[in-house]
This record gives sequence, C-alpha cells and structure tokens, in this order.
Amino acid sequence: MKKSSIVIAAGGTGGHFFPAKALAMQLRSRGYPIIFVTDKRINDTDLAQWDDVQQFVVEGGGIAGKNILKRMQNILKIFQGVGQSYTFLKKETVSVMVGFGGYPSFAPLLASRAFSKKRRPALILHEGNACLGLANQILSKFASAIATSFPHVAGLDNDNRVVVTGLPVRPDITALYSSSYSPPKDFFNILVWGGSLGAKVFGELIPQALADLPIELRQKIRLTQQVRKEDIDRVSEYYKEIGIVAELAPFFKNVATLLNQAHLVIGRSGGSSIAELSLAKKPAILIPYPYAANNEQSLNAKAFAENGAGWVFEQSELTPAILTAQLTDLFTHPEKLVQAAAAHHLAFPNAASDLADLVEKYVPSSS
Repeated sequence: MKKSSIVIAAGGTGGHFFPAKALAMQLRSRGYPIIFVTDKRINDTDLAQWDDVQQFVVEGGGIAGKNILKRMQNILKIFQGVGQSYTFLKKETVSVMVGFGGYPSFAPLLASRAFSKKRRPALILHEGNACLGLANQILSKFASAIATSFPHVAGLDNDNRVVVTGLPVRPDITALYSSSYSPPKDFFNILVWGGSLGAKVFGELIPQALADLPIELRQKIRLTQQVRKEDIDRVSEYYKEIGIVAELAPFFKNVATLLNQAHLVIGRSGGSSIAELSLAKKPAILIPYPYAANNEQSLNAKAFAENGAGWVFEQSELTPAILTAQLTDLFTHPEKLVQAAAAHHLAFPNAASDLADLVEKYVPSSS
C-alpha cells in the first residue's frame, strides 16, 4: 500500500533548509512521499536532485521586529500563503506535517487546521533554538509533539509533548562526530562564519583584532572568513598588509572540510551553527546576533558555553582589544582549546533518524 505523504515546512535559508532536507532524506529512505513547503528565499541548486520531492513556494513574511506597516503587509502575505497552502493540501493525502519554525512554516500548518478531523494531519513542530519562536508558540496549541534541539527550551517548561531530538544537519557535518580534536601546532586554523553572506561587523572587528596580535602569532594564522561581497577587496588587502594568510568568500560550499580543519571558530549562535559546532567538537567564540527577535542567539550561546565549550561576547560590548586579548590567551594556552573541545554536550549525531522516528509515530497504521 502506498504511504501517505509527509509535509515538511521550513524557510529557504540554510538554518532552516538544511535540517529540513536532512529529515526529508531520512523519511524518503523509509519510503514516504515528501512535500517540501518553503518561501521565496529558497535557492538551493541541488533541490532538483531530491528523490521525488514535491516543492511548493508560498507567500509569507516575518512579524517580529518589524514596523507596523511591514507587519500589516506581511500578515496579508501570510493569509495569502494560508490560501495557497490549503489549495494544494486539498489535492494531497497527508498524514503528518512537520514545521521547523519561522513564518514559512506558519501558513501551511495553519491551513491544515481547516480540514475535518478525519482529514486533518498530525502536526509536529521542531524548535531549533533555546527559546520557543513566535510561529511555534502559536502553532504549539495544535501540535501533537514538539521536538527540540536543546534539553531546555524557554517557553516549553513542563510540556509533556517535548522530545529532545537535536537538530538534523547535513550528513557530511554529522560525519565529523567521529573525529577527535587536534590542537594547533605549526599553524592556527581559524574559521569565521558570520551568518548569511558574512556579517558586516565581522569584516570590521576581526581584522582589527588580528592586526594587534604579536607578529609571531599572526604569522601562524591560516584564516578562512565569510565576508560580504562588497567588503572582500578591502578586507583582503588589509590582511595582506598585516601578514595574515586568508581565504575570503561570501559563501563557502565546503563547510564540512573547513570545519574539520578549524582549531577555532568565530561566529554567530543560530541553532544550526550550535548543532554543527557541537557535532564537530570545535571550540568557538560566539557573538550572538543582537537583533534576533526573541534574543534566541544569546540563549543558544549561553547553553553552548555553560559547560566550557566556548566563549560568548555580546556584540555591543565586544571591542577589537577584547577579542585580541582572548585570541592571544587561546593561542598561547592551546590546552584551553582542548578542554573546550572536550566540553561539548549538545551533540546529537542521530538527530535526523530520531526526528524521523518521532514523525513515524504519528503516521496512521493504515497508511
């Protein structure tokens, strides 16, 4: 008997898309037809290589942190997305819908509530941050289960529907879990990933901090940094002037290789970054994105570092001098890096299969 479809709804940016794709591939391997619902930001060139995965792009927009006009415009888009979702869902036999949070998951999951109880699919939410996001807060009223990336998620205290699965990540990064951390010897490999296409502040703060290091330390650095396209020439020239070997790009495709080679990572603290750093057992200096709607990145960073796996600096308080001092300390005391690598406690190497197991529990036995 042909199995009923499973809908996976997630945003078109890497932090939501890659976990959704990892789950989709796990469920496809178990024979389930998958329908992927996303927003217009989707740009994955490998999407066509998915095994028979239907894709629907629906309207939507964020509300948190927007001005009143933008909120009204995006609310209208969300309702448009609800209508689009209802239209295609009518034509499908769907047993379970999985949402990865954010506005792209809101419209399709809300649209499913318009069907009769007989046709209404079970809803499973995944929360990738250490606090419950707005879309998941609203949808949680209808959810059968809520999977989380963190053992404790603010807003979900004493909720018996919670199952800690971790966040599914790309298979090549999951494979790094079997690796062990090697401290720096002749060279010090630093990976800087700064959010989508590189954060502007990283292109200003980090070069200044590295410039103030003693020359004998600068000469040992091998830097890979995500930099905005418009800043690459300026930053590249600056690194040449201060004698640092650097590879710069707006986006890196070989993330697993770069992560495996890194002795230290500097970056933001989104849910997917925390999951990847934990699996790779990499020490990290985390600078939470200060404009996150629910302060989720600061909470993520705090959870990551609470056992000593990294160091957290709020962007508003971080100066080049502070970062220089931190890097100097780590360069001259590599045992601190080894200790941080051993302190990781948020790694979930079986996240994709564990989340797929949870989904299967809500597939009707007759499917």
